[in-house]
Amino acid sequence: MSTDPVLAVDDVAVHFAARGGLLAPKGPPVRAVDGVTLAIAPGETLGLVGESGCGKSTLSNAVVGLVKPTRGSIKVAGQEVVGADPDALRAIRRNVQMIFQDPALSLNPRMTIGESVGEPLRVRGIASGAALRERVATLLTSVGLRPEHAARYPHQFSGGQRQRVVIARALGLEPALVVCDEPVSALDVSVRAQILNLLVDLQRRMGVAYLFVSHDLAVVRHICDRVAVMYLGRLVEVAPRDTLFGAPKHPYTLALMSAVPEPDPVRQRTRQRIVLQGDLPSPSRVPTGCAFHTRCPRATALCAQERPALTPRDDGALVACHHA
Repeated sequence: MSTDPVLAVDDVAVHFAARGGLLAPKGPPVRAVDGVTLAIAPGETLGLVGESGCGKSTLSNAVVGLVKPTRGSIKVAGQEVVGADPDALRAIRRNVQMIFQDPALSLNPRMTIGESVGEPLRVRGIASGAALRERVATLLTSVGLRPEHAARYPHQFSGGQRQRVVIARALGLEPALVVCDEPVSALDVSVRAQILNLLVDLQRRMGVAYLFVSHDLAVVRHICDRVAVMYLGRLVEVAPRDTLFGAPKHPYTLALMSAVPEPDPVRQRTRQRIVLQGDLPSPSRVPTGCAFHTRCPRATALCAQERPALTPRDDGALVACHHA
């Protein structure tokens, strides 16, 4: 198996121009993603976590070519996404597929399940006729559905079953990377574990890599090999899962961890909750220096002046903090 990264993101920024009103002048650009560098190895799952509005979904959309980066490089299986023409992007997308948050909105209500799952194969000329129907039946079986379900429509399925259909469609082209953007947040709690276990099982069988975007740290801890923590468009900590959850180093990561409910009521009552002060700054007016310094309990004058770089630590973690 190749050791080259399936996904290589280098100094990627995505800035959106601000809209000016009738009387209001045009403001500074919105820095949704502001200089992100990361890589995912074959068969690895990298979790991307952070508050709503931190840039997680924007980065994932840029990876699959749905959003054009302002600068930087994104390579999927060695092929450059940024600046690719439509034909090149079409070829790249065979290696990277996406699972969106809401399965009900991901499927065309006028198409049968079989048509939805088989469409990527038919459009690319991979299979047709009886071969296509057989391939669709195999894909449905692989995600825990029955071949006869191919004749039904999305409204005839539960939310968890629809997400299984979306997963089958994403894996039909045998991609090297699947971007999972909050794939279980729209599902009932009782169904989430089934879908997560399905993703783990499919990864074990197919060797596919995942970029797993989520705000649920319990889910991330269950499925991910490494975790990247994002704040205002920047990565503040990247570490192996056990390292991050066992000994988080960045103050923002510590605050996120303290907000996760503890199933043991005794431990929940005794644990210390870190409550961040102040509001999340606007991504159009990111603070100078460390973007987190306006809410950080450890902040000093240095933090307001100098932006910390992601620095490697002895335990394999990368941390962007002057006082970690």
